[in-house]
Amino acid sequence: MTIHGLLLLLAPPAVGVIVGYACGGRLAGLRNLRLAALWLLWLAAAVQAAQYYVTPLRHPALLAIVFSLVLWWLALNLPAWPRAIRIAGIAIIVGALANGLTIALNGRMPYEPATAEAVGLRPGLTTPKNEPADDATRLAFLGDTIPVPPLQKVVSPGDLLIGAGTVALTALAMRRRRDQPDPAPQPAEGGDT
Repeated sequence: MTIHGLLLLLAPPAVGVIVGYACGGRLAGLRNLRLAALWLLWLAAAVQAAQYYVTPLRHPALLAIVFSLVLWWLALNLPAWPRAIRIAGIAIIVGALANGLTIALNGRMPYEPATAEAVGLRPGLTTPKNEPADDATRLAFLGDTIPVPPLQKVVSPGDLLIGAGTVALTALAMRRRRDQPDPAPQPAEGGDT
């Protein structure tokens, strides 16, 4: 993984923390959000990393495992989350499904060669995860078509949904407070003494 790829991966949670602080949240608020089965996310990250560094694992089918693990984690956690945070989680799911469907139909994530060239990438290159879009590409509009020049990357609409959902989920979770018991009822004013 390149430094630009790592920055793209870390940017959404980092922006979420900045937005969370700007909205009065604190990192301690993240502890108040129920997060079950974190091992699924760690396993997804390990599989993702292995694809970059272990040559026999450089197969697009392993992306299905990564998507499945993350979706499984979200399915376990979404029901216990407050509505606003669930909506952020659903944005992540929709983005992952858009990416997954595009990859499933094409074998790899297609990218727009002209857009890749515009951000300084070599057009026409096929990698374990990406291939240039052509006339036979299905759902090309859901492929990597959005340039991110500062990072020399091209991302998909699904990536944007995943990123926006991650920002929102992080910021909203930072604003969570521990549930406090209801205060004891106060006697009505002017009542009997």
